[in-house]
Amino acid sequence: MSKSNSSLKITNHLPTPPLIRRCTTLLIELSFRTHLLISIVLRLVLIAYGHWHDVHSEVPYTDVDYKVVTDGARHVLQGGTPFSRHTYRYSPISAYIQIPNILVHPAVGKVIYSAFDIFVAILIYVLVRLQLQVQCRKAVHALLSKFGKIRSAQHYNETDARNKPENIARASACFWLYNPLTAVISTRGNGDSFSSFFVILAVYLLVKSEVTERGANWLIFTAGLAHGFAIHLRLYPLLFSLAYYLCLSTSLARNTRDFLRQLLFPSYRQLLLVLGTCIALFAVTGFFYRLYGWQYIYEAYLYHFVRRDVRHNFSLYFLLQYLSGNATETSLIEKLLILAPQLFLLLYLSFSFGQFRQTLTFCVFALAFVMVTFNSVVTSQYFIWYLALLPLCLNNLQSISVRRAFAYFGVWLLGQVLWLLPAYLLEFKTWNTFYWIGVQGVLFFLINSYLLMRLIEHYSFTSFKVNFKKLF
Repeated sequence: MSKSNSSLKITNHLPTPPLIRRCTTLLIELSFRTHLLISIVLRLVLIAYGHWHDVHSEVPYTDVDYKVVTDGARHVLQGGTPFSRHTYRYSPISAYIQIPNILVHPAVGKVIYSAFDIFVAILIYVLVRLQLQVQCRKAVHALLSKFGKIRSAQHYNETDARNKPENIARASACFWLYNPLTAVISTRGNGDSFSSFFVILAVYLLVKSEVTERGANWLIFTAGLAHGFAIHLRLYPLLFSLAYYLCLSTSLARNTRDFLRQLLFPSYRQLLLVLGTCIALFAVTGFFYRLYGWQYIYEAYLYHFVRRDVRHNFSLYFLLQYLSGNATETSLIEKLLILAPQLFLLLYLSFSFGQFRQTLTFCVFALAFVMVTFNSVVTSQYFIWYLALLPLCLNNLQSISVRRAFAYFGVWLLGQVLWLLPAYLLEFKTWNTFYWIGVQGVLFFLINSYLLMRLIEHYSFTSFKVNFKKLF
């Protein structure tokens, strides 16, 4: 039995999750294009408000990193390197994107990042609709082929794929479009929506390759290109590589021997993915290495492996870093304490969910969630890494009611608010709240760990709902 067939679960009654059903009811009367236009206006309003807020408020609206990258763009215009700006530790592409900040207006970069917010929503919409159509087609065909009703199944596929997948895909995209956290972060000038676009693009191309008869290999190669470029922009997509690789195998890796066999004898499609990733990553990175040399490699990549934030951040390990802030090197025990649990969970999730393209979206979301939760440095913009992927999984979180969903979201926000209070007192009132921040970091870690367990518990890959009255 093939891997894809063994992983497919079909039932005769698969209810739409209450959360999606309620959202669909509220949003069904507006077209997706209308939602996009509304979201564009909202983001432009936030950008304009941010400009006013920065002038009149003690606490700035604009992200400090936006100012750093703008300074890097200024150095590029002067013929230098963006890394001449202290604390510039991003791809040079970020500085190039914000060159219009110098030439046109300081808010142009925010407009560009907000545009990628919209592009991410479009990708979410297309990918969710594609997944639902595939699930519907497989479920109906498998059920009705037993009764000789293939023509009815085909008619049902065409009718249902035209209606219900459209509504659920729209609701999933609106979860991103109207999420206040994602809108605020992009309009503050953070570019994580830019890198998230290429992460979701790689997932879309891999899922699309499964249902495309002609050109599937090119889609996989292009997915590798998108994945390589995403790694160039941000290091965290590198940890999705194992899941991408496993989902293209022709058999399950049930044990270490199977996994080693896949590594030593990869399939043709796995080789295409690796080739595309290496070409994009090494070509773009090599180009900038020739321009900016070793300083670029260290600041954009190597620095993040030794980074220590002894001011304040959401991380569980903040207090540990603060108390050892004068140490020049991190001890081996401290490194193992930080990396071992994270590495174990990443491997476990990759093997559990990454081997099937039907569960690939949830796998990537869970991996991003673990990376952020267990990272040694955690800031608000890191939340975009998994919030951009969560809408791809909403249709499979079947047992989460609207009340429970809001309760989970409220607890997650409460953890941030409890952390932000001592952080504000430290940074703007100069209170000594380091230990308070450390305790709140532990609390926020426990909240995130609890939420991830609940999401894994409620997640269920299911095929599309089959309406028997309509079929017979």
